[in-house]
Amino acid sequence: MFLGEERRKEVEHLILADNDKDREAALSVLLPLQKSDFVELFQAMDGLPVTVRLLDPPLHEFLPDITELSVRVALAEARKDPNENDLRLLQAVHKLHEQNPMLGLRGVRLGLVIPGLFAMQVRAIAEAAAERRLGGGDPRPEVMIPLVGTVQELEIVREECEQVLADVARATGSASASSSAR
Repeated sequence: MFLGEERRKEVEHLILADNDKDREAALSVLLPLQKSDFVELFQAMDGLPVTVRLLDPPLHEFLPDITELSVRVALAEARKDPNENDLRLLQAVHKLHEQNPMLGLRGVRLGLVIPGLFAMQVRAIAEAAAERRLGGGDPRPEVMIPLVGTVQELEIVREECEQVLADVARATGSASASSSAR
């Protein structure tokens, strides 16, 4: 869902956020998009279990290709017309570049390095399930925390997820929103 072109810019904003305010702003734009996705998914799968794996692809998949971006920046500088956004993107791409991205910053580590990312996704899932339930549906979401390497990673993320589920259950009056954390 996040890899669609219409969302790539929004995810870039999240990746480039260098402070809490910018990160929260990016997450607040992504939340309704994700919630809408999950409402549609739960409607289509009404009454059936749906396992939602939290976001885990390597960050480089959300950023422009390093070679293409380097050429674009070089051409802009040669024309003496540098693009600040492209320069920031290039710095981020270099910073996040990994020799083997499949072994690096992904899975549960992605949720730990980008605070609020998994909380936003779990909130979208829980709010979508509550909305479907209030609309007479029977959503059965389950949340999968991806690629956990240590018990501590799982404990941190699970606690955050359970807190979000409890918050949504209180806010929506949907007691079963909190029961979807297994």
